[in-house]
Amino acid sequence: MKLSRDIFAPGGVVPARKPRAKRQNPEAEIQRAIVKYLRTVLPDAFVHHSDNAVRRSGADGRVNRMVNAGLGVVSGWPDLTVCLASGRVLFFEVKAPGGYPSDAQKHVGKKLGEMGHGWAVVRSVDDVRAELAGWRVQTREAK
Repeated sequence: MKLSRDIFAPGGVVPARKPRAKRQNPEAEIQRAIVKYLRTVLPDAFVHHSDNAVRRSGADGRVNRMVNAGLGVVSGWPDLTVCLASGRVLFFEVKAPGGYPSDAQKHVGKKLGEMGHGWAVVRSVDDVRAELAGWRVQTREAK
């Protein structure tokens, strides 16, 4: 057993903690790459991530969701909001391969589309590049 020093522990020695295994979150890695890409090819745009996830379960999670709703958090809101210098606003729901949007995410996406905004489910930088081209968004890359 590996030991570490702790001056407050009896005898000054306590068992060392095991390092925690890193959580596998491929969606977060994809999103980081997408944010980096967007900030590179659209330097005048605001690229914003709305952290809507409630990571608590049970009563704590219910209370947290109620507080968030009162503060204006919308269930199903897209992961990324891109405000272009032209005034257009685009939304991206980032999913890992094999991941699909929830019913709430589809509903929000449909409403945003009806309002005239671009909304897309993306799984890679290439997906984002294709959506920007489809929306005829001028990027540094396209020039």
